[in-house]
Amino acid sequence: MHMDRRNFLVAAGTALPALLGACGRPDPPLEIAGHVWPGYEPMFLARVMGWLDPERVRLRETASASESMRRLAAGEVHGAALTLDEVLRVRARGADLRVVLVFNISAGADVVLARPAIERLEDLAGRRVGVEDSALGALMLHHTLDAAGLARDEVETVSLTIDAQEAAWERDEVDAVVTYQPVADRLLDDGARVLFDSRAMPDTIFDVLAIEAGHLERLERSTRHLIAAHFRALHHLRANPVDAGYRMAERLGVPGQRAMETFRGLVLPDAASNHRLLDGPESRVLQAALEIANLPEEADAPLDRNFGDELVRPDLLPREEPR
Repeated sequence: MHMDRRNFLVAAGTALPALLGACGRPDPPLEIAGHVWPGYEPMFLARVMGWLDPERVRLRETASASESMRRLAAGEVHGAALTLDEVLRVRARGADLRVVLVFNISAGADVVLARPAIERLEDLAGRRVGVEDSALGALMLHHTLDAAGLARDEVETVSLTIDAQEAAWERDEVDAVVTYQPVADRLLDDGARVLFDSRAMPDTIFDVLAIEAGHLERLERSTRHLIAAHFRALHHLRANPVDAGYRMAERLGVPGQRAMETFRGLVLPDAASNHRLLDGPESRVLQAALEIANLPEEADAPLDRNFGDELVRPDLLPREEPR
């Protein structure tokens, strides 16, 4: 893992006191919440491969993004794997989050699926559409209805978290859903039809690692360790997809030979691409955050609309790809 070099004289004067202090008061592990989503899996793959030191980083598995957000807002974890809109929602609740890594960009992985009888977007008129109560859900639904030429009140929206969508589909409580992998593949196997996907919204939907600023300063080395381990696992995924797929299959809930299919529609940026996405005031992530912040306000799910360049921390990314 790349580490900043420090001036020798400063290091010589401070290393011993720092070491003695660390022996007496070791930093607690960095705790990160994350639910099942292919873009997050390289981070969990790093744990499986033994590249993530449990004394420095602990991954807390959750059932949904909503649970990750609750645990983060309650101070039970230091950071979480979330979509960019979810970061803005947690910031609105008072957590001073910083985006330190882009896990993935959606390029078809977020989809609107419908019953086989619904063949065109226009056929959604008067239908029940299941969607998460999130800015991302609202953004996907907005673009879908815009493409269909429909107004919001021309469909009946049904609030559904990702972990409740399959059961609602099986009970015939919805005619269509705004969803994503791995649920999307299982619904497709059950006969669902793709009506719309995030390819029509390029460079808009980001999944990121966000950590509370106060913890970030105290646990910077652990954060760098986690980021480097993620990129090492991402390299392994690309170099040895069969091995990586079988190791990730259980968490993804799919057979080993199908694990890599769940990454369809995702762009997984390496360290260099992360720098391009996060660096500078005109970074694409900041621009996407501004677009999300301009969505209509929801009383029960406000967004932070007053963030600045400090929302992103590209300085914690490695300068070289870990191997």
